[in-house]
Amino acid sequence: MTDRNDSLDPSKSDHSTDWEALARHLAGESSPQESVAVEAILAERPLDRELVAIVGQAMSEVAAEVPAGLDVEAALASVKARRDSAGPVLTVHSNRKAPPVRTRWRVAIPAIAAAAVVAIGLASWLSRGKDTVQQAAQPAPRFLATGVGVRDSLRLPDGSQVVLGPLSSVAVAAGFGEKAREVEVRGDAWFDVVHDEAKPFTVHAGSATIVDVGTRFAVRSDAFEGVAVSVAEGSVSLRPVNSSLQQGVILKAGDNGLVKSGGQVVTRRGGANPDDLAWLRGSLVFREAPIDEVKASMRRWYGLELRFADSSLASRHITATFNGESPDRVLDVLKLILGADIERRGDTAIVRPAGRSVRSR
Repeated sequence: MTDRNDSLDPSKSDHSTDWEALARHLAGESSPQESVAVEAILAERPLDRELVAIVGQAMSEVAAEVPAGLDVEAALASVKARRDSAGPVLTVHSNRKAPPVRTRWRVAIPAIAAAAVVAIGLASWLSRGKDTVQQAAQPAPRFLATGVGVRDSLRLPDGSQVVLGPLSSVAVAAGFGEKAREVEVRGDAWFDVVHDEAKPFTVHAGSATIVDVGTRFAVRSDAFEGVAVSVAEGSVSLRPVNSSLQQGVILKAGDNGLVKSGGQVVTRRGGANPDDLAWLRGSLVFREAPIDEVKASMRRWYGLELRFADSSLASRHITATFNGESPDRVLDVLKLILGADIERRGDTAIVRPAGRSVRSR
């Protein structure tokens, strides 16, 4: 049997971490010693800390809505059982034949991501205020987040569908569908929207606002240059956040657009590329991609933090395609492309010019 304090030792591997301790930490039920140990672990794992923050925020938002007499333990057990019984392969079905989504990346899903699913499932149950545990597993969540290397989907009350890429999230506004339909996304998201002229479908993504005009489109809120939108069918209105609808630029099927961080909207007619939607097929595609884009993608898909010991390497561009290769295999490919040495230290990969040693810490 593994001692609880041993499993919280930051020097242990990820697989021996006590994830129940993280739940106690979020709930404020940890002992002082346990809290210090958990904080030490999270300090060394920025991706886990980010996911813990997401779960903590979601739990805080629903804490005030707990109805009297709620059997929280039973609800958690029900949602957890549903989560554990789910298979490793996810297939998304759409009335308009949206691309099938399969989670096939050979990366272990962080246990905290599983904890997020439990918390989200419980939050959904609380928001509807049902009286039985059996109903807890049924309602669609109002918030969905994915972990490293994981894709997931959400069917909205109006029949529209959202597919999320790794380390991404979607929040559905309260009262969705009553007078308006609004969601907020972070990361990569694909939308298959049921059109309703009386209730426009609005996506808030970083510095951009996207309004559906009856369409299917992809959004990347953390693209290297800004917020990128690629339209596969129909059209959308794209504009900077806090601007009027009249200021929006109409993108049609085959177009893509970009809202730069300064608010400038760049339109590329016919510029949509199959590579824009490659992540829906489980592929990670780089086409003359700057290193910052590569670093962000490696963080989302593999949980790896790339660090460059030489600025000349950080200014390079990458062209490559990956289809679920292991993290070490991807690093080997990057090593060849860059003509560099890469030393992996846990979740960090240090890139340096070939033949140059890295001073030990």
